[in-house]
Amino acid sequence: MSQTWKSLWKSECGKSVPIYRILVPESVNQSIMRAWNARGYHYTAGSPSAIMLTGGMRRNLFRSSVLFKGGTAAGTVVTAGFAAPGGLALLSGFGDAALTFGGLGGITALGTGVFAAVMGPKYLRDPKRLSRKNRREVGQAQWITPASLGFLTGRKDGRDTDEQRLFHLAVTIARKIVRTRAWTHPILKEHVSRVDLDHAVASIGVRLAELVRLREEIESIRDAGTAKSVETYLSKLAVAFNSMANRVLSMHEYYEHLIELDQQLMLLHNSERSRELGDRVLDVLSRTAADESADWQFRELRIDAESQSAIISGLVAELDQTADDFDDFDSRLTAAQESIDALESSPRDDRTSN
Repeated sequence: MSQTWKSLWKSECGKSVPIYRILVPESVNQSIMRAWNARGYHYTAGSPSAIMLTGGMRRNLFRSSVLFKGGTAAGTVVTAGFAAPGGLALLSGFGDAALTFGGLGGITALGTGVFAAVMGPKYLRDPKRLSRKNRREVGQAQWITPASLGFLTGRKDGRDTDEQRLFHLAVTIARKIVRTRAWTHPILKEHVSRVDLDHAVASIGVRLAELVRLREEIESIRDAGTAKSVETYLSKLAVAFNSMANRVLSMHEYYEHLIELDQQLMLLHNSERSRELGDRVLDVLSRTAADESADWQFRELRIDAESQSAIISGLVAELDQTADDFDDFDSRLTAAQESIDALESSPRDDRTSN
């Protein structure tokens, strides 16, 4: 980790405006996330872009819902439209007209019932559907945004924080990781050390948001009597922040290993294609010129696929080690959280004593 997080932030995303909205996976249940996935919503750390309009995420706005609710509502309105004139005709003594309107109303009511019986189960079984309980729970979902990390737009009142910059870097790295060939390649399908990006990035965001809030609380009690304590607390927060920075740098190291693996996978693909093409050329030669020297010439020209496979195996082993190092930061997260919890109560104690 020769690079510092600030230099990496400047090179990766320093000139771009922070636009992200990352879900904390633990804040909603799995059925909600399955429904959002079925709708194609982008809310994970590796998503190329974020869904910024959130009103529809807690509603059942999709085709089967619109057909079922819209169709039954329209049928009910039409049925009521026939029933009202029929009732007036009956009260006015026009029996034939009442029967006519009543018959039409009965037909539309029957049609509406058949439509609801057909479309209702489709809507209820639709994987995009949120139950009433889940719709209530969606409102409690926790999101990490630039604003939650202290970022404000504007020339006069605008501001940024190191916590926001660090998280912006983490999101940028996550988006790059999921775009690598190795991340989705079958060779990593059973890769036991593959990192859960959603959990990793969201946990970093949660901790950084806590640091921002706690620093603001600590700064709010700064005066002549508490200045020394405030500086002590801020130095402790800096330790926790450095732990988060090391975790993000480890993410970037993991990404660099994936890039190396990408290159080797491309070489392996080309070597396999070279072997296939060489075999086809040899087959043509054997049936035409019968050039005996062509076989060893092609063997020298081809890239050796076995050697590429050995290199890839070594890279996967290095990737395992890097991912293990990345996972080790979870224990540091726990330690940082414990120090944060202790600090949350300490300023109040000092405020009381002063």
